[in-house]
Amino acid sequence: MNGYFSLPAMSHKAVEPALPLCQPAQTFIISGEDAEAAKLAHSCASGQKDVSNFCPGAWLTKGSFIRAFVVFAIAGSLLPQSRAQTPDLSAPPSSACFNAKIEKVEFPGINEADQKILRGLIAAHEGESLNRQQLRQSLRVLFATGRFADLRAECEPSSGGSVLLSFAGTPVFFVGKVTVEGAPGRPTESQIVNASKLQVGEPFTVQKIEAALVNIRRLMEDNQFYRSTITHSEQANPADQQIEVTFRIHSGDPARAGNITLQGHALHSLGQIEDIAHLHPSDIVSAQRAASALDRIRKRYQSHGRWLVQASIAQHRYVPASNTVDYTLLVEAGPLVEITVEGFRMSRKIIKKNVPVYEESALDDDLLNEGRRNLLNYMQAQGYFEANVDLRKESDQAKNLLRVVYQIDPGDRHKVSRVILAGNKYFQDQNLRPMMQTQDATLLLPHGRYSQALLKQDVSSLENAYRREGFSQVKVESEVEDDYQGAKNHVAVTLHIIEGPQLLIGSFQIVGNDTKFDDPMSALNFLNTGPGQPYSDSRMADDRDIVLNYYFDNGFPNATFDATAKPGESNHMDVTFTIHEGQRIYVNRVLVAGREFTKPYVVDHQLEVAPNDPLSQSDMLESQQKLYDLGIFSQVDTAVQNPEGSEPRKNVLIELQEAKRYTFNYGLGFEFQTGQPGGSSDQGISGVSPLASFDVSRLNFRGRDHTITFESRVGSLQQRGLVSYVAPRWFDKPNLNLTFTGFFDHTLDVTTFTSQRLEGSVQAGHILSKRRDGTPISILNYKFNYRLVKATHVKINPDEVPLLSQPVRVGQPGFSFSRDHRDDLLQTTRGNYTIADFGIAAHYFGSEADFSRVLVQNSTYYPFGKQRKSSKELVFARSTRVGVENPFGSTLIMQPGQPTVGTPALIPLPERFFMGGGNSHRGFGLNQAGPRDPVTGFPLGGSALFLNNFEIRFPPPMLPFVQDNMSFAIFHDMGNVFTDGTHMLHSLARWHQDKFPCGNQAPNTPPIIGQGATLCTYNYISQAIGVGVRYRTPVGPVRFDFGYNLNPTVYPNFVNTAIPPASPVYNFAGTKQASPFNVYFSIGQTF
Repeated sequence: MNGYFSLPAMSHKAVEPALPLCQPAQTFIISGEDAEAAKLAHSCASGQKDVSNFCPGAWLTKGSFIRAFVVFAIAGSLLPQSRAQTPDLSAPPSSACFNAKIEKVEFPGINEADQKILRGLIAAHEGESLNRQQLRQSLRVLFATGRFADLRAECEPSSGGSVLLSFAGTPVFFVGKVTVEGAPGRPTESQIVNASKLQVGEPFTVQKIEAALVNIRRLMEDNQFYRSTITHSEQANPADQQIEVTFRIHSGDPARAGNITLQGHALHSLGQIEDIAHLHPSDIVSAQRAASALDRIRKRYQSHGRWLVQASIAQHRYVPASNTVDYTLLVEAGPLVEITVEGFRMSRKIIKKNVPVYEESALDDDLLNEGRRNLLNYMQAQGYFEANVDLRKESDQAKNLLRVVYQIDPGDRHKVSRVILAGNKYFQDQNLRPMMQTQDATLLLPHGRYSQALLKQDVSSLENAYRREGFSQVKVESEVEDDYQGAKNHVAVTLHIIEGPQLLIGSFQIVGNDTKFDDPMSALNFLNTGPGQPYSDSRMADDRDIVLNYYFDNGFPNATFDATAKPGESNHMDVTFTIHEGQRIYVNRVLVAGREFTKPYVVDHQLEVAPNDPLSQSDMLESQQKLYDLGIFSQVDTAVQNPEGSEPRKNVLIELQEAKRYTFNYGLGFEFQTGQPGGSSDQGISGVSPLASFDVSRLNFRGRDHTITFESRVGSLQQRGLVSYVAPRWFDKPNLNLTFTGFFDHTLDVTTFTSQRLEGSVQAGHILSKRRDGTPISILNYKFNYRLVKATHVKINPDEVPLLSQPVRVGQPGFSFSRDHRDDLLQTTRGNYTIADFGIAAHYFGSEADFSRVLVQNSTYYPFGKQRKSSKELVFARSTRVGVENPFGSTLIMQPGQPTVGTPALIPLPERFFMGGGNSHRGFGLNQAGPRDPVTGFPLGGSALFLNNFEIRFPPPMLPFVQDNMSFAIFHDMGNVFTDGTHMLHSLARWHQDKFPCGNQAPNTPPIIGQGATLCTYNYISQAIGVGVRYRTPVGPVRFDFGYNLNPTVYPNFVNTAIPPASPVYNFAGTKQASPFNVYFSIGQTF
């Protein structure tokens, strides 16, 4: 008996298949349409070659022997017989397949790894007997995975009475990487891909491709490419069931604006409108440019008071013959609109700030009423608590004028004398007041802050705070008393708080959490809800989000959460959380596409998702962020393949788009340098130079996330070049990094000197420990620096050459260690930060001087003064720095003014310690602390440094205009730069400078090294106090510091009495004192 059976189409979930009689070889079919199913079953069973491409299992009919198939449709009735008849499945049939032992289960055309997963899903297992129920359930489960368009089961008798069971069908392919070739620049490749609306990982269909082509064509036409041709190609990858789609764009010439006509009452000519809109015939006009043109027209009219203007494109028509677009503009100017305030004098700035018509560039009743409410709130905030604001419109048809008038009756001006909280027992006043906007009068708020809207918000805020703590019946009533305590127009605001009973949680249990997580940081261990805790809906809502997010991140995408509560003992609620975990989904494979030059391991090391891990959305997002952080990909997309399928293991797709590997920057300009003296000079007198710059960056060097950068600046005053090589993951280790840097600078200081600077450095960084979020805690850096600086053609005293341009050659290996336990790098409130730097310079490394260098800094932060349940607190910040340089070999340290014998080797000026400025000692100007040249008074730096900073940082108060963005600090800085470590130790208790040697010289006498004022000493601890203002911005606090030095430095004043161009002649003219007042501006905290 040969035949086939089919049914009308139905969902595979609703099908309860009936299996008819069985022959020696059988095929069971599931498909979407009954006619196609019958055709497919018949063609596969008969081995028709004309449909073998359509039938994935047709190749099974090919071989050295002929197989006979009897086709069974998974259905509920039989087609050849009466459709009302259903086979009786209660009696086992006489069959060579059913009840036979299954020798092997195969899935033709599917890789072995996926076959293993599918075998674990089905009910028919190798070694067991095949029966109808197993086969029916297996087909249903396989079809539900979403990986098959249709499905067929085939069994073939094998030796020993066993059977080979095969499941074959048409596989569903999924959208893979979508690329674009030939994008014109606007629209960009990304815009075209987005317009296609093809989502990576979703099932691929012809209909989606057709819709994508339509959407892309619409996008091209919106950008004036009406003559564009769009084709596409598909590349299938059967092993992954992915199809990569490539769209090829031939944009053609963009269409231009053709005839432009004007309709409506524009009050301007067509030419004027074209000039206003920047839209003329022959212009290339995209949809974006057309929208901008209309916006310009509206703004022009609105700037002249016509807020009801209407501007639109009434019609646009493409003319293929000329490749132009004809536009018809509709402009209705509307009446003039005047918005005024009567009854109270108010500036236009205040009106524009409070009436949203100006901000929204539109005029309607909603915006005007919102302006009325804003003006009322403004008046009440200014102390006019009884103010009334009315709105009326006046139309003058003759003048085509519409007047919008806000009539304000201010009433008497009041002052908020007191804001009283009454009835609060659970919260203290200091806990509730930060939640309130109503404030009594202070020096900064002379009338206080009060309005009906603010008071209503305060009532709501207080009630919400109580409800969160379990006071579900709380009620806050407000009372406003005028002429408080007999003072006219003084107001007292009282908020009466009726707390009511507090509901607490009695018993608490979680049910349904069958999966046991080993993570000690599991969200289930940190819930807001627990025995004895306050009971509130908001707390349980927070816990719901915590639990579900945790389950979603651990492979349970279908998890659900229910919370139930029932009354327990007095004022207690018994709470039960019920979790329905659902099926846990694991990662099958991670499929990465789009790597053209990048080596695979560079990507693989950044992936937080791995086969056999629970499918986690947060891990996918973290992988995406890490790949972006490499800096070599312009776009990274992550998706799950077959997201709607029921399979327990899913493929994760990573789609990459590599960034351009080469980046070029270049420019031309001029460099100005003014102030040079007149007269001839062998260096020339020109202070203006042409300047050219050329920079090249090479990303993704050798397929790694390494970067090579070349930067150059070339002009007649300066030639500068820099080459750097950065390997952020040295030896493919995320905790190691390597940086090479080479720098050359040739600078002509016009009439002063010429300097040449050559510097090279190499640094290897090792991250020793990290926080849970991946940010480093402890870092160890190994480095070697070599610097050669020469100054030539010097026309002034060599001491006046800038510090970094002194003649010097230094080769210095070293290392540094840092440990950062701060809670926030920009707004630190607690923790500590330590850094230690060590280096040694010696002739062995090419250095002119032999010396070692140690600099250690430790900072700590202690919060204090915090009230219970309040987030505001003071912070005591402390920082201590100690640095010492020790010479060895023939290198010496000399006191300023000390006579020298021969030419001793000294520690070079740029390598010495300097202090002073907004980030160190705020009692000195920049680098002005420590020893000075005995003749010129220029700072010379020293070989020892001590600095201690104390700072008390206040929490930000609520202030007008700036809200809580401004805060204040007071500080005390003490320390100095010393000649050497011995003088530093002896001077720690010396808080005043010995000023006598600095003035111990007769006036108008020349300096004599080793005598008189040249022996001035600077070894003492300088003290400074001051105040600081911090303003919070997105990039960190903007800082103003005002420092006052309690014991400023005094130094000898030798004046040059010679007249240029004669050689300098210095004579003693008394002493000078460094300025005790210093002001600093910078971004970020001091330390």
